[in-house]
Amino acid sequence: MNPSVVINQVSKKYRIGRGLPDIRAVIKLGNSPNDEKYHWALRDLSFELQPGESLGIIGPNGAGKTTILKLLSKVTYPTKGEIFVNGRYSSLIELGAGFHPELTGRENIFLNGTILGMRRGEIRSRFDQIVDFAGIDKFLDTPVKRYSSGMYARLGFSVAAHVDPEILLVDEVLAVGDVAFRTKCYERMLKLLENGTTLIFVSHNFSAVQRVCSRCLVLYGGKLAFEGNTAEAIAEYSNILRRAAVDSSLPDTQENGGLSKRVMTHGAVIESVQILQENGQSALTFSRGDTALVRMNVRFKEEATSPVFACTVRQADGGIVYDFTTHWANLTPPDFEEYSQATIEFRLMLNLVSGTYQLGVDLAYNDLSRYYDRIVRAVDFVVTSNDGAQGTADLECEFSVR
Repeated sequence: MNPSVVINQVSKKYRIGRGLPDIRAVIKLGNSPNDEKYHWALRDLSFELQPGESLGIIGPNGAGKTTILKLLSKVTYPTKGEIFVNGRYSSLIELGAGFHPELTGRENIFLNGTILGMRRGEIRSRFDQIVDFAGIDKFLDTPVKRYSSGMYARLGFSVAAHVDPEILLVDEVLAVGDVAFRTKCYERMLKLLENGTTLIFVSHNFSAVQRVCSRCLVLYGGKLAFEGNTAEAIAEYSNILRRAAVDSSLPDTQENGGLSKRVMTHGAVIESVQILQENGQSALTFSRGDTALVRMNVRFKEEATSPVFACTVRQADGGIVYDFTTHWANLTPPDFEEYSQATIEFRLMLNLVSGTYQLGVDLAYNDLSRYYDRIVRAVDFVVTSNDGAQGTADLECEFSVR
């Protein structure tokens, strides 16, 4: 089977600042460009997709995500490398980009459908489906300049999704829709996948990416940072951001208030943190109910008398799911000598619903006056389950009818 999409060593360069230089600058520079005036939005990216495959692309702003979709849509062309797109495609980079504000919703369906490659007869045959999906039948003969952003998005997605493309390119375009409409959009994408459509989905909504994509790329600074299954990609993306934040972070300033002010002496340093499966294998993805081992390696720069160790699990929004300290548990760790090293383990039962979680660890003085060291977000990991439960904890609900 021939692949639907092939990206082979693709790079894209944009000029920074003004457009073309004047004639004096051209004569002065000759034919060799000044690389300082250019930005590489993508560098040496390669991947391919088969018919019916779904690929998520995640990364921070400026990572190159939308650039990929523009290259695939032929809005722009690569500076280096090759791109092959085999099949009819539909792009949802900017919903309603082909709409004319003075024309009605009805007229724009025909205009936008034609721009997306549909014949007039195809548009007529799917017209009722488009209108029904968008849910704007009452405003069909109203100029779209009077539509709300949500109505605009509904109509734009509906037209593009009914092109029945062989390849569907979707950017972060559903943020303006309400929950019910977004759900309808995701269901439509899943239906297209079942029918053999190839999907590339760019989004900052990780739950949506997990819902529709089995595979995912993580981009950072225009380069491929990770490629793998979606759950692991989401966890790795969070870890990449954490490492970048640590590299650029400022040291804590000492204030009154002890632990509440996050005072750290670094008399002992947490050198590494891992989350492992019960068999000791490193992992970022766990099934609900699995046992996880949190292992941290600590180096003591000074003598430490029965320090307090802690482990915290947070949701993606920072809300605490579980917080454990040896102090609360009435445990008494041993004393550690100056220049000694130790490996500390916490054993956790992950009775959590599906989601991405943040793991933090810290090490405090015995009197809880200060931290030796703390890492609020040491590792991100994913818990998966298939029962569709929402919330945080898994309460193992059983259902019966009498």
